Amino acid sequence: MRYVLVFVLYVVACVSFVGPILPASAVAGVTRVKVIGNERLDSGTVQFYAKVPLTGDVTQPEIDEAIKNLYATSLFSRVSVRAEGNELVIRVKENPVVRSIKIVGNRMFSDKNLESDVLKMKKMSIFTEAKLKRDLSTLHALYQSRGMLGAKVSYAVRRAPHNAVDIVLNIVEGKATRIGEIRFVGNKAFSSSELKAIVYSKEYKLKEGFGLFGGSTKFFAERLVADQSILREFYTSRGFLDFRVKSVVSEVSRDLTRMTVIFSVEEGKKYQFGESTVTVSDIAHSYEGIEKDLLELVLSKKGEVFDATMVNGSVARMTAHLNERGNLFASVKSDYDVQGDVVNVKYSISLGHSVYIHRINILGNNRTLDHVMRRKLGIHEGDVYSAGAVRQSRKRLADMDFFETVDVETQKISDSLVDLNFRVKERGTGSFDIGAGFSSESGLVGKISVRERNAFGTGKMVAFDLSRSMTSLSGTLDLVTPNVLDSDVAFGVGVFYSQQGSPSSSSGTLGGLFSSSEGSFSSTNAGLSTRLSCNLTDSVAASLQYYYKYHSIHNIGESASIYIKEQEGRHFDSAVGYSLVYSSLDSTYKPSTGVFAKVSQLFSGIGGNLHYVKTEASSAHFFPVFRRIHDDIVLKVKPSFGYVFAYSGETVKIGQRFFAGNSEIRGFAASGIGPRDRNTKESLGGKLFYGVVTQLDFPIGLPEHLGIRGSVFADVASLSRLDSEVGGYDTSDLPRLSIGFGFSWKSPFGPVRIDFGFPIVKEKFDIKDRIRISTDAGI
Repeated sequence: MRYVLVFVLYVVACVSFVGPILPASAVAGVTRVKVIGNERLDSGTVQFYAKVPLTGDVTQPEIDEAIKNLYATSLFSRVSVRAEGNELVIRVKENPVVRSIKIVGNRMFSDKNLESDVLKMKKMSIFTEAKLKRDLSTLHALYQSRGMLGAKVSYAVRRAPHNAVDIVLNIVEGKATRIGEIRFVGNKAFSSSELKAIVYSKEYKLKEGFGLFGGSTKFFAERLVADQSILREFYTSRGFLDFRVKSVVSEVSRDLTRMTVIFSVEEGKKYQFGESTVTVSDIAHSYEGIEKDLLELVLSKKGEVFDATMVNGSVARMTAHLNERGNLFASVKSDYDVQGDVVNVKYSISLGHSVYIHRINILGNNRTLDHVMRRKLGIHEGDVYSAGAVRQSRKRLADMDFFETVDVETQKISDSLVDLNFRVKERGTGSFDIGAGFSSESGLVGKISVRERNAFGTGKMVAFDLSRSMTSLSGTLDLVTPNVLDSDVAFGVGVFYSQQGSPSSSSGTLGGLFSSSEGSFSSTNAGLSTRLSCNLTDSVAASLQYYYKYHSIHNIGESASIYIKEQEGRHFDSAVGYSLVYSSLDSTYKPSTGVFAKVSQLFSGIGGNLHYVKTEASSAHFFPVFRRIHDDIVLKVKPSFGYVFAYSGETVKIGQRFFAGNSEIRGFAASGIGPRDRNTKESLGGKLFYGVVTQLDFPIGLPEHLGIRGSVFADVASLSRLDSEVGGYDTSDLPRLSIGFGFSWKSPFGPVRIDFGFPIVKEKFDIKDRIRISTDAGI
């Protein structure tokens, strides 16, 4: 017992002497952390990344965690942490910094694009082998996605002073991998040549290797996915509901330049449409006869070949119809009931609930008054939400041409309420132009023009023009006030004055303005016009106008045209007229679809000493075409017609006739076609005009923000008939024809066109002018 007691006392004494017991892997009493090997980073930063205690006891797990933390920064290639006496020593080897990146051999992409958009490793970033290999893999995948399966990417890393590296990426692009052959297996209803014609991928032929069709012959794996969708749509729109692409196999040649693509398809049976039915699940929330109305929107007919695109189109039409009626959350689903070779289509509709407009907010109108914009909206707060009305309201705001952009967003307030936010960006609506020039016909020319289409943000239009030359003086002032007396009627009034003549042959100065010289004449015009206009519907507008005009032809030279001499004297023209306009255009200033039509008549003889009736009609039809090539190619067809006749035993004076030239048929001069004096070559105008402008507008590959587009055109026009019985003039009923091309530019100074026209069918007395520069303000 005594020995046991002595042993216990001995152990207690030893423990008291040694102190607390620590794990064998711990470091006791660390008084300092020392960092070795750091060049760019200071020691404090390394200690911060390590996250170890700076003093005290440090355990082995804490040391392991410090090593992991330092490696995780990617700043170091080697790290060690160990205790040396009372110091915790952290030894590091820093990763080098990238001093430069050089790319060699790339022709398909620019260095700038590769460095900014593709490579993750940048100049002055930390270099690691892992980063570099990831970039190499990305580059290789990029070239493969562009049909360059044989492209190779290698690298070299060169050491530079101060622990930096220079990276050289060597790219061998090689030849593009082309599709040498496309095969179809399992097709019976359609030949392989028919299927090859519809897919995007094309077989490479030498003549197609260059130019327009070369791109589609390159092998792209992504394009094969699109091709499968095209095949599926092709078959299902021709009755083959069960069609599927079983597999697509690509076999590449040894040199990686040729690919054979094999589509294995299963056509299945050919079906016909059977019955179409419509079922509305919550019909109590709608109106009587809704199922009948929706059934009328179905595009397919019983007995027709099944076409899945007709079913999708029917769903879209039903959805649009329900949205128009305020069922914003309506759901339309189609199900097929196959009976033998007949497909019955069941349309199941869930109306959801009606949605009402809570508030209409207009944002961004820093200048245009709020009430001016709200008048254009076809919707009001508290109305049932209608997608069509919202769309039409946005178009009305855009057609004001006060804004660069008009956007509308629907903000949900509750299950039955939404806010509409119309957000606009205003554009300049005023202009002040002053110019001077010289022409051989008019001498010195000066012009001042002031226009404001949105005066003080009220929507009122003010325009003033004044021009002066050695042979002419003219001025106009126009005012248009919308919403007169708080109505939907706009009122316009204008005054105009002009004088035109030839400089005196004796003086040749401004002092001789409007005096007669041999073979010339002078004219004076002055008057007042008023007009009222309003919208009858969203697509139809009407206007009434009255004008009184004083017109005088005098100082006629001895050798002037006899047809000019017939017009000598003073004439007072008092006329009333109307116009009707119909428009279904998607945009007034850049239309791509729809129709614009206008009919107008002018009746003169209500006072004054002129008696005539003038009728004009024109339309413009816009069609998007070649959508598989580009979605911004538009065909415009614009027919026009005009006829004027006099009554009460009078003849139609020159001021009331039609004149036609480069505005109506490009390739001819202003007033370049129609009756012409045989001796003086002066244009005499005509009573009957008709013409057709056909023009195809398309992008030419330049960046869209430049606003430059190309056009090709073919114009037809005819101008004929005079009241004069005196001979000595040339005329013809022959329709003239011209073809050509042109460019339009949405310049900072306004839209501009330049056209190059080439007359094909013409008369010998016509005057040609192949180049025309004009403004291009749309409809």
